[in-house]
Amino acid sequence: MTPLLSRRAASGPASLAERIEALDRAAEELDGIAPGAELDAAQELLARLDRRRALSAEHTVIGLFGATGSGKSSLVNALVGADISRAAVRRPTTAEPVAAVLGDTGSEALLDWLEVEERHALDGTGTALEIAATPVAGRRAKRTEPAVAPGIVLLDLPDLDSVEAGNRAIAERMTGMVDVLVWVTDPQKYADAVLHQEFVQAFAGHDAVTVLVLNQMDLLREDERPQVRGSLEAIARADGLEQAPVLATSASTGEGIDELRWQLVTLARGREAASQRQRADVRAAAERLREAADPDGLPGEVLEEQIDDLVEDLALAARVEPVADAVAASYRHRAAGRVGWPPLRWLRAVRPDPLRRLGIGQERDGEQLERTSLPEPDAATRATASTSVRRFADTSSEGGGDAWRAAVRGAARSREDELPDALDQAVAGADLRGRTTSWWWPVLDVLQWLAMLVWVVGLGWLALNVVLALLQIPPPPMPMIEELWIPIPLPTALLVLGIAAGILIGLAGVALAGVTARRHRRRARRVLLGRVREVAASHVVAPVDAELARADAVTRDLALARGETPRPSV
Repeated sequence: MTPLLSRRAASGPASLAERIEALDRAAEELDGIAPGAELDAAQELLARLDRRRALSAEHTVIGLFGATGSGKSSLVNALVGADISRAAVRRPTTAEPVAAVLGDTGSEALLDWLEVEERHALDGTGTALEIAATPVAGRRAKRTEPAVAPGIVLLDLPDLDSVEAGNRAIAERMTGMVDVLVWVTDPQKYADAVLHQEFVQAFAGHDAVTVLVLNQMDLLREDERPQVRGSLEAIARADGLEQAPVLATSASTGEGIDELRWQLVTLARGREAASQRQRADVRAAAERLREAADPDGLPGEVLEEQIDDLVEDLALAARVEPVADAVAASYRHRAAGRVGWPPLRWLRAVRPDPLRRLGIGQERDGEQLERTSLPEPDAATRATASTSVRRFADTSSEGGGDAWRAAVRGAARSREDELPDALDQAVAGADLRGRTTSWWWPVLDVLQWLAMLVWVVGLGWLALNVVLALLQIPPPPMPMIEELWIPIPLPTALLVLGIAAGILIGLAGVALAGVTARRHRRRARRVLLGRVREVAASHVVAPVDAELARADAVTRDLALARGETPRPSV
């Protein structure tokens, strides 16, 4: 667990500021991953939260929303206890927001931000709302010192289904700006699809700052009221509001008005409605971003076996096996030049060193060559490398959403065009010990020259006798080796022994060179695979790891923004 998460576990849930910062980081990291509309909505929310938090925290903004004819204006007047909003007989009714303000001090900037021009100050008016909001009301009447009521901005808003596009736009804008959402409906339109599908459902999870009001209950018979109210409550639960209260009112008869007024005043008195609304907004935005980007299923890092598979595939493009074979052949070639049968060593000059022919393992002026003479990778080899990179990206991002998988694939292929040159340079710069010798080379070399000396002496002795015979000069007595089953002249024995020894020493050198060459090949292959791994790490693995780390950070930030405990960082 990271130190941050350790502190978070010790200190409890994240604060609102931390959750907002986490959402901001996640939105920034999701640029190019999440749909633009979701990112724009998140950025707009962050800007709105920043502005609201800079305004009055003493006031709770309560907005009444509803369809045409639901009686919002009459309900506002009943809640305030005074006619501040005109309840028109003809529709549409309210065209501009109307505010009833309790606690006028400090509300001006807030109302300016809300763009509410018509404002009614309730301080000192003795209205029902002011009395209900005063802490001493109904409880400590003998107390003579003045009591401070909570700041309340009660808004009567245009209809959500208004035929005037401007009126609906105002109502839609206000749904994102008020602290408390009061959805007002009536017995005829309480199940209206526009209200629930386009508005209420968008604020699922905002139970703490949501109230549903079934107004105009006087239009129903007494026995119908429980059933209709229960039906609205069931719809609200289906909309995702699991605990939001559902109240029944009638602005005409006053039924339920005191209960609704008490509910709203209680929310305002706690002065937590704005923070609760903001927490719910951050949680909803984080949930939408998570659903849009789906980073949760991605692994936090690349697995070692996935890297091994990638390296093996790229080794084909780097021609590791042919180069390793050339290292072994180069060793055998150089060994033959030192321990081979001297009369045949000249053949070595006919065949160049395999590594030198490839331009590998050689140095010029003390600097390692930067390029090899290996042929350019053919189409099949390039296709193999490209396929391996895509396979690596797909296996590394398995479990993630399509957008993240595409991002990981793009990261893996971000330097794909550089891979052929990088692999070639990796091979060219590998320390393949192209000039390495073995301790037994000089030993067999000396033995070869001694063997050659023996047969040259025998050959010269026999040649001398032939020349003396041609000149009719009596040759010296010829020593004989009598111990053998047939007597053999000593010069002949020296000739045969020297040649046989040379051949046997040469065969021994070939055998030793073969064994040692295989060991050099294995070492060269390890070195080359290590170099290929470095290229894979820098050109493919590192970008993929960065993308996976980005997804892991986004996952943890979105969890933090939703109010959950983030998983430990990988």
